[in-house]
Amino acid sequence: MIKAVLFDFAGTLFGRPTYQWLSPRHLTVLRAPAPFVARMNAAERAVWDARDLTPLANRSAHWTLFRLAGLTMTDELFQRLHNPAFWLPYTDTAAALNVVKPLKVGVLSNISWDIRRVFARESLSVDAFALSYEIGVSKPSARAFDAACVRLDVDPSECLYVGDDPVADGAAVAAGLRFAQISTAPVGRREPVLLDALASHGIG
Repeated sequence: MIKAVLFDFAGTLFGRPTYQWLSPRHLTVLRAPAPFVARMNAAERAVWDARDLTPLANRSAHWTLFRLAGLTMTDELFQRLHNPAFWLPYTDTAAALNVVKPLKVGVLSNISWDIRRVFARESLSVDAFALSYEIGVSKPSARAFDAACVRLDVDPSECLYVGDDPVADGAAVAAGLRFAQISTAPVGRREPVLLDALASHGIG
């Protein structure tokens, strides 16, 4: 029996409406970093793997990523990547959070900054946040999912995880949770997919 629902943040509940302030090359590297990550040395790869655990690691990891791609990363670009003003809810986010109630609802995100202010700005409330930079571990580690379930006071088998990444979010299954994968796109271009994902697990 499902007693709680956990959501991913970026690409699931919130997204960016446009990337016009990013050059096409910067955007391509962000969306497909694997070739450049493969060229990182051991120390750089360690920082990359820890990029969502501290703001400093996140900045260093992205600087290295863009450097290996022959690009620069200005302070303005980095700040825009993390600026709450550039993160907006998808059109179905509020409805999805409402339909989950009275079940417990939480957010588990690989992130290096506090997203609570984004939810507060939109008057959206959840019962618990498990943010990688606070819990000290990131998805796809089972420990991240365990930490989120502890914060909701439920067993993993009683929890559904909703996210767009088949690897990081899909690891919920190995951690003992149920998983609903959604498609994603920039805000304003994504179809309303959250309610269908919840309904496929008998919610709503």
